Amino acid sequence: MTIHSETGHSRFLVLRDWLLPSRTMERRILPPAAGLVYIAAVALLGGLRPDHVLLGLLGFLDLYNEKSRLFLRLFFPLIVTGAVYDSMRYFYWPGIAGRVHVAGPYQFELRWFGIAGQTLNELFAAHHWTALDLACGFAYLVYVGEYLAVAFLLFFRGRHEMVRALSYAFLIVNLLGFATYFLYPAAPPWYVAQYGLGPARLDIHPDAAAASRFDALLGTHFFEEMYGRGVDVYGAFPSLHAAYPLIIVWAVFREPAMRWARAPALAFLALMCLSAVYLQHHYVTDLVLGIGYAVATIAIVAQRRAARASSAQPAASGSDPALARRSAS
Repeated sequence: MTIHSETGHSRFLVLRDWLLPSRTMERRILPPAAGLVYIAAVALLGGLRPDHVLLGLLGFLDLYNEKSRLFLRLFFPLIVTGAVYDSMRYFYWPGIAGRVHVAGPYQFELRWFGIAGQTLNELFAAHHWTALDLACGFAYLVYVGEYLAVAFLLFFRGRHEMVRALSYAFLIVNLLGFATYFLYPAAPPWYVAQYGLGPARLDIHPDAAAASRFDALLGTHFFEEMYGRGVDVYGAFPSLHAAYPLIIVWAVFREPAMRWARAPALAFLALMCLSAVYLQHHYVTDLVLGIGYAVATIAIVAQRRAARASSAQPAASGSDPALARRSAS
């Protein structure tokens, strides 16, 4: 058999493993049932959309074959994150009413990161450029896509432990961020620019802010549609826009095969931090906390990976159960 035919046969086997349903895999009712319950719950609460249906139907991947089941298991924390974020629309506004911080974050930013009596956001509002409008708008569009792209690439390369780490990191850092949105709801820079430092209004929706310049330049409605579905108007503190790319930087530096992605990942992190401030969505303070949350999340998942590796190779770590029993005897 030639090398060419061997390669073709290997590709056929890979496609077969993905495309054909398994004949031997034991089926389970819980994952698809949970997906259907999610769809029904959203329908009862109100506001069911096609993306909710798609999210719920992902549970059926557990029934198809071993590959689709593995995919669902590894990416399940990301699916949960999306469901949790969407559910905030049912309780977000009652949860923050009367507790929104408007003047405090602005004054803190001005004191610690102000330049010539202005915040960086105010400087960028007065001085902005088409090239940065396009670059920063693009970064804001694809920051979640970068995370998913790296996770998918690692998945198809068989780096399942790192995919699991990225999935749980996404869930953890978002839960930390969502909790902070309720513990310390804070007005973003665009809100202060539009409504001032007075009491927070509860009759507004998320705003694309300076990201609307990207749509205006290209004649698109990306940000209008994106922020039209949002609910966390006062979720500026911390900036998860800074947290996601930092976690990706950690991942590509941990994977030798991703060496080629290290410089682009670092560049995207820098662009993302600039974009968050330039587009009037975050203060520098928000970036600092978002980076801190990312560092804490990385520490958690790294410790978890180490614990899993230790349990998978007990002899190598000096914790062989059989050896321990013999020593005790």
